[in-house]
Amino acid sequence: MRAAADIGAVLAWVESPFQFLGALEAHSSGVLGERLVVLPRHGVEPLATTIAELQRLGLPPRVSLLAPGPAPYRHSGPLAIGDAFSGAVHRMMLQSSPPALVLLDDGRSTRRVMDALVLPGVPLIRPHITPSPPRALLARVALGKLKRMARRGRLRVVTALDLPDTVIDGATQSGIQIRKHDFAWLRGLPGDAQPSTDTVVLGTSLVANDLITAEPYLDWVRGIAKEGPVTYRAHRREDQRTLGPLSLCPGLVIETGQVPVEVSLRKMTSRNRVLTLPTTAVSTLRMITPQARIQEFAVPDCWWLPHVPLVARRHLVPDRGQPHPSDITQLS
Repeated sequence: MRAAADIGAVLAWVESPFQFLGALEAHSSGVLGERLVVLPRHGVEPLATTIAELQRLGLPPRVSLLAPGPAPYRHSGPLAIGDAFSGAVHRMMLQSSPPALVLLDDGRSTRRVMDALVLPGVPLIRPHITPSPPRALLARVALGKLKRMARRGRLRVVTALDLPDTVIDGATQSGIQIRKHDFAWLRGLPGDAQPSTDTVVLGTSLVANDLITAEPYLDWVRGIAKEGPVTYRAHRREDQRTLGPLSLCPGLVIETGQVPVEVSLRKMTSRNRVLTLPTTAVSTLRMITPQARIQEFAVPDCWWLPHVPLVARRHLVPDRGQPHPSDITQLS
């Protein structure tokens, strides 16, 4: 990576591969001005892998990369951030006063962030997390600062996802500028990124995050593999609770690459089908590879662990209907 000191550029601090993609798409669509400097969070291996792959494919013009590091506390220039739920970002809000702030695309989390910004009583906390009192206070203070920035016309949001009309109206009334992108830059990248089998299952982090029971999920994936060869794209946070048993499943090839599916599956064709539990990748892949058959399935009530609150379950519902995982035949 090459360091870049550019006073006129927007600094983007990103903590995940998808946030890095969001920064590049926002820059390519003109939301971030003419120059972008990206500061990746230190110690996030999937992010480093994604950056290396996109460097190989070719970054957009006028993008500079800094060596991975901590959050840019006390930054005084234009700033873009990816994860508005991040504790590091919340502390940044306390210590920095950027003249302009852009919330980059962070998948479905963007919708929850928008709810917190425009709807009363929605905390700036991930829905499945019960924060400690100090952490909850930090989130309230950060949310208050974001709302003040919005009222002063200093807050923009850029996303590829559709937002409810009520949220868009609320954002407009709050002073938040919303810009859309459609992954035009990513879709234009060269290469033949396709899966090795016609059927792809996108792995989930719900088991690793102690949100659902492992065995029914494993049975569902095994059932898909009985139909024919399957490429299983492991989620970057999956662990041996799912990957161990699935490694023994006949007809299933596990791929554990750290590069996001938006990059590695961007050239799928009409012969490909993608099956998954609720995930942001469904919405993004439908934009990037509309010719592929993509469907997400609702998590059955009996899969959820008892401690998971209803608000978290509602956060993870399919965009288009709620078929049960047993309804696999409708994609055949």
